Amino acid sequence: MDFPGSLASLPYGLEDPTRGFSAPPAVLPSPPDALPGSPKVLWRNRIQIPINEPLIKKYIRFYQGEGRSTVLDALDNARTCLPQMTEILESYGVPGELVWVVLVESRFERHASNKGAVGYWQLMAGTARDMGLRVDRWVDERKDPIKSTKAAAKYLKLLYERYDSWLLALAAYNAGAVPASCVAGSRCVKDGELYGRKLPARFRAYVSKVMAAVAVLREPEKYGFESPKYIKPKGFDPVMVRSPLKLKEIANWIDVPVRQLKELNPSLRRDAVPPDSGFALRLPSGSREKFKFAYDVHTRR
Repeated sequence: MDFPGSLASLPYGLEDPTRGFSAPPAVLPSPPDALPGSPKVLWRNRIQIPINEPLIKKYIRFYQGEGRSTVLDALDNARTCLPQMTEILESYGVPGELVWVVLVESRFERHASNKGAVGYWQLMAGTARDMGLRVDRWVDERKDPIKSTKAAAKYLKLLYERYDSWLLALAAYNAGAVPASCVAGSRCVKDGELYGRKLPARFRAYVSKVMAAVAVLREPEKYGFESPKYIKPKGFDPVMVRSPLKLKEIANWIDVPVRQLKELNPSLRRDAVPPDSGFALRLPSGSREKFKFAYDVHTRR
């Protein structure tokens, strides 16, 4: 099923009725464990934004107006995973601000899907596997915020090393490396030169959506948004499971809801652990010993 809210599908020729739109800051309720402000790591490695490009300005106005609710939904969904995602990007040498690719692609919805692309970063199955993710009938790691971000970071860094331009890397991320190579031609394309070339409309649109999101979230108050607040992710205990188990059975062993196990293990496509060589199952913190005792009894049957 296609994801209806993906900004990546917005047309290049979008006519924006919200030109000059101004709105009061939208305030999201802050839970007790919210972390105010932006963690310093978020914007340690900034990307250059060609802010005067008309198409980028158009999408900035869109985010302030018609697309405002989409931005707010994305920020709400991103509360627990965005700091981790940004840390991962930075660790791979990718500008942390490119985490807003996820806003454009999926609004930070793990179950988002569109024409074969799935998960936070909307990776195709082939690309995901090439970047080390498991995608089969039991497991789809494109829905795991940590693992999918590592794969996306690898891919973005690979594209950057090929084109020597983060903007062209974004174009290739969206449209594929072969079309982007045709645009790059025989010489490198620096970020400041990208819009001066005869870039296809779909490339310009996608890159502009991401750059506009980066600009807005770099200075949220300037564009009518509250500074995002993030929630510290819940910890977990990893255990290796080498036999098929239903999540309901595991939940009974450690006395937690099945829903909690699903949240900790979003890559599982079924309510069961895959019956193969092994799966690194995430358990709620503090439940490892209880699980280990029950699992040992189960395997001796």
